[in-house]
Amino acid sequence: DARAASRAMGAPSRRRATTTTTSPSSPSFVLGGRGARRVVRTAATEGEMTPEEQFAAASVGIPDYDPDAIFPRTKERDPYRRLGISDESTFEEVQDARNYLVETYRAHVAGVEAIEQAFDKIINDRLSTRKKAKGMKKALRKQKKGENYVPPFMERLKAQFEKPDQTTIMRRALMYAIMMGWAIVSAGNAPSGPAFQMAISFGLCVYFLHDKRGGAAVGAPLGKSFINAFAALSLGFVVGSLFPLYIPIFPPAWGPELILSLFSMVSFFIFATFLK
Repeated sequence: DARAASRAMGAPSRRRATTTTTSPSSPSFVLGGRGARRVVRTAATEGEMTPEEQFAAASVGIPDYDPDAIFPRTKERDPYRRLGISDESTFEEVQDARNYLVETYRAHVAGVEAIEQAFDKIINDRLSTRKKAKGMKKALRKQKKGENYVPPFMERLKAQFEKPDQTTIMRRALMYAIMMGWAIVSAGNAPSGPAFQMAISFGLCVYFLHDKRGGAAVGAPLGKSFINAFAALSLGFVVGSLFPLYIPIFPPAWGPELILSLFSMVSFFIFATFLK
């Protein structure tokens, strides 16, 4: 058969060719395929490929190596023309062209450098174009939104609040200011702290919210007002716990209970006055 005839003529078998190595004095590197390994000489090799290497190259579909091959487009300025591809080529096509040319003209040092420069320029240009496109998209979105753009979550949050008339604001501000003053004055005398003032402030917040929403006349749910008042209480406790740590402006005589109650009353005032 053809395989026996090939062996009879002295041609090395494919298995033998795939395991052929070069001498230590001949610089080389190994490229592997699927179940096959071949030796590729570097640009430092001056001699031609051995018959075993030529057969190994042909067995994996790679043309014979010509050590005298010179890359003809080293002076071509356009990187796409230098690689022999169009400017609409995909990244895979650009990479394949680069690999093929480097493989073919690896003995021509100047040619390999020109190929690498063209490849790097194409990649850098495409990355720059992509960044510019992203920047333009952001600029267009910002231009469409305008300078007064408000994020959607802020719009939803603002939609939950409304500003009442000035008289309502002044009355409720005065009422909660009285409650805060009462809590400060009685802080040293009441053993339980400003718990009584907090209970009254909580009840007032529930009453104002329920009354603003129509109260029992329109069947407004009282539970929602309780939930809102509890949210105001929680917000006041969180802010009152963190604020004194970073901005210690309160007198040392004021205990944590008093400071938390003051921030909670401020939160009650905001929710009872501005929440819909």
